[in-house]
Amino acid sequence: MTMNGGYPAEADIDSFLSGRGFELITENNPNFIQEFKQFVFGILNALDWAGTLGVYCPSLTTFNVRGGRYLFAGEVKTYTPGSAVDPTDNDTTYIWLDSDNTVASGIDGSGWPATEHIKLAEIDVDSDGKITAIRDLRGQTFLQYLRENLTAENVICKNNQVVCKNNEVVIKT
Repeated sequence: MTMNGGYPAEADIDSFLSGRGFELITENNPNFIQEFKQFVFGILNALDWAGTLGVYCPSLTTFNVRGGRYLFAGEVKTYTPGSAVDPTDNDTTYIWLDSDNTVASGIDGSGWPATEHIKLAEIDVDSDGKITAIRDLRGQTFLQYLRENLTAENVICKNNQVVCKNNEVVIKT
């Protein structure tokens, strides 16, 4: 693949997109808006799993959490979003998903909960109540959960291979 300025050649990009089911918008097309929406839908649909539980701002002063399916502790769960939340002014707010599949939040002075949870994000709010930063923490939590539960002490290995039964890792009990 020939690279130009850090990107593949246009023909290679076209092949890449086509191979993944993305149709480009045709030029000089009276259906431009429809094709544009279809293109955006295709991208978002392909990445939908990655957006689940992401924190976003529906307004300058509120946050919410994207719904969808996610995997936690070997179980597929579905989160359905609730109403947008207006966080505390002039502070950092921690946002997490509790083990009962509900979103909760608190200011940084209170810390994270001691019970099982998924850290979703930290957001900063200025003195006018406007959200100025969002730090996504989902990857840290999911990777931490994996490390805590799949350690050398509780995974059975045979000839340096992980043992599975019914497509599940066998854990020592």
